[in-house]
Amino acid sequence: MTVEEAEVGPFQLRFRLVRIGRINFSHDSAVRLMFREWTLLDEERFESRLLMATTVTRRLMEHTSVIYTKIYP
Repeated sequence: MTVEEAEVGPFQLRFRLVRIGRINFSHDSAVRLMFREWTLLDEERFESRLLMATTVTRRLMEHTSVIYTKIYP
């Protein structure tokens, strides 16, 4: 089981990975710290970002950033 905790702001949700679930026979993950952010940019768009630090990078780096645009109505 994976556990995340969230902080809620007026236009943003920020999830912090607290615990990574594992299958018994799998090796330890390289991920040491991870955040998922959802930010409302305006009435038509919101952004999703994934930031993580690994055993290789050591510092928090942006892994993915996606901006969604409302297309209906």
